[in-house]
Amino acid sequence: MTIRDAIDYYKQNFTKCWNDEKYKWVAVKHFQDNWDIDSINFAPMLEESFSMASNLLQGGMYYANKMICEFANTDPEKVRKMFRSLYDESTPLAERITAFRSSSDEFIAARLNNEPDRVKGLHHYQDLRAISVYLSFRYPEKYFLYKYRMYNRFKKMVGYAGTEKESDVSKYENYMYLCVGVINELSGDKELLEMQKEAVANEPDCYDDSAYRLLAQTIIFVNAGINDESKSDDNSTRGAAVADEDVETTHYWIYSPGDGAEIWDECYSDGFMAIGWDAIGDLTQYSSKDEMKKAMKEKINPAYSYKNDAHATWQFVREMKPGDIVFAKKGMHLVIGRGVVESEYEFDPSRAHYKNVRKVKWTHKGEWQHPGQAVMKTLTDITAYTNYVEKLNSLFESEIEDDVEEQEIDYPAYDAEQFLEEVYMDEESYNTLVALVQTKKNVILQGAPGVGKTFAAKRLAYSMMGVKDPNRVMMVQFHQSYSYEDFIMGFRPSENGFELKRGAFYNFCKEAEIDNDNDYFFIIDEINRGNLSKIFGELFMLIESDKRGVELQLLYSDEKFSVPSNVYIIGMMNTADRSLAMLDYALRRRFAFFEMKPGFDTDGFREYKMGLASDKFDRLINCVENLNSAIAADESLGEGFCIGHSYFCNLKKATDQALSGIVEFELIPLLKEYWFDEPVKIKDWSSNLRSAIK
Repeated sequence: MTIRDAIDYYKQNFTKCWNDEKYKWVAVKHFQDNWDIDSINFAPMLEESFSMASNLLQGGMYYANKMICEFANTDPEKVRKMFRSLYDESTPLAERITAFRSSSDEFIAARLNNEPDRVKGLHHYQDLRAISVYLSFRYPEKYFLYKYRMYNRFKKMVGYAGTEKESDVSKYENYMYLCVGVINELSGDKELLEMQKEAVANEPDCYDDSAYRLLAQTIIFVNAGINDESKSDDNSTRGAAVADEDVETTHYWIYSPGDGAEIWDECYSDGFMAIGWDAIGDLTQYSSKDEMKKAMKEKINPAYSYKNDAHATWQFVREMKPGDIVFAKKGMHLVIGRGVVESEYEFDPSRAHYKNVRKVKWTHKGEWQHPGQAVMKTLTDITAYTNYVEKLNSLFESEIEDDVEEQEIDYPAYDAEQFLEEVYMDEESYNTLVALVQTKKNVILQGAPGVGKTFAAKRLAYSMMGVKDPNRVMMVQFHQSYSYEDFIMGFRPSENGFELKRGAFYNFCKEAEIDNDNDYFFIIDEINRGNLSKIFGELFMLIESDKRGVELQLLYSDEKFSVPSNVYIIGMMNTADRSLAMLDYALRRRFAFFEMKPGFDTDGFREYKMGLASDKFDRLINCVENLNSAIAADESLGEGFCIGHSYFCNLKKATDQALSGIVEFELIPLLKEYWFDEPVKIKDWSSNLRSAIK
């Protein structure tokens, strides 16, 4: 592939590429319009200036924007000075970058002195990627937006060598030389330049980019990311949100080097890791976990299940690859090392001990407090738990900062404006709801069927997080058989009797505890359908906002458990469900209740209705609004039984078939349930609904 090929690809896919990438042009202009280094209110000015940067400064494991804004709020004058120095073009670039990062290190050092041990390992994320944004936004005619992952992939694609051994800052300098090469090739393509110029001119909020810096950088990113979508399905099973050659081949493992880490010193000094089970010989002879388990029973102890052991040995042989990262642990509370796998699985019968091994380049040895509690198994693949991996990596981050830059996961940003576009709720109600969640930490969305409670809950979580990160949101549905054992923990049947299993809420809280800098949302659908006293048990007290972090002894274990302060609970319940008793009072007083009403009169629904441009649809909605007035006035029903707007959403066209289906198979059966003892009302309103769409 040549640079010319890359330009042609962008040109052939211009419309899609421009629509996907123009936010950068918007972000640069927004910065230019708002930046004022001498502003009296420096911190809010800085936050606003970079507010449109989106995933350039933030992502699933990347918090550059969050941290620089936090620093500015802590000491605005120091951060002002940092940016003055960074933007001083009379100083060599390498010196400016080094000074900016050193000042960021000072912020972290100061913060750690005032924080408990559990937050050690904080990172400021002011790396080359972030600094390139700051420079490009200020001097867009000179600098380029940068991601090492994209640069590294593209230079291989076009055969760009750079310097023989790239230092930290020279990576960015070499990348800029590469971008200039793209611009030189671009200069001869008058057709593309005219297309780009016209596209920018049609967008008044875009920076003009007359030097084509943004265009060159975007051509590189677009081509370097061509294969991302095609790999996304494979990566989804590994918990990866970004398809990247480096990410795809790197798994993360927690490993226990013997009971009580008894063989750790030997592992570290000799550069290997062992899995044991020498009694069953070369592990490659087994074609499945079941065969391994069978061999363990036959040759060691027929009474034991060996389920977890067979799983660990199988992963050690078949799934672990060279380049994977291993964290060695001691017990449940200490990390004692970090290393990189160097070889495929080896079976060496000539070794006196530890015949089933892999070579590992151990890079760290010592003792670090484990964030939370480690799993007890010999070997566990933790790749999918991205927040957990980040916490472990942060223990060693001062020496492996480049890893952060190459492992970022960019989830789409999501804010209040997007929430209001998708959820038919007015802005005042949304702000009230957000305030309730932040204050009470536990909120129940209640309302009639069809008001969009379930649809709104997850989007509410995303809007409060500021990003659509599915790893920090979990949804369960309560029912009559749902129990404490499902929710927290309990004994479940196993091959060898009973074993203690952790429940959904327990596991969710443990993940949130590890990632205490981010908010987590646990969503419970049909919350009033379960036996709440039975499900929550001792957690009645722990979920209270002022009891977060307080530990209690759990019913089934010796472990102390607490609900982290960064966990928010959102429940949903239908007020029209006649079969359900009132919520347990002990739970009711621990939740705030927010009434969701039909959204027919919201701006979003009115815009949706106008887009359909259907007289029949308009008449049907008017009829339903009149019907809701009758339902609300009925003493046996009330507002909680009104018909919600979601029955009518997601129509691309208001066809006769679609409208008739809503009336005949959704609305009329609902009226028959409401007025089962008033057939005249059912007949009259059924007639009204049918007439509206004739």
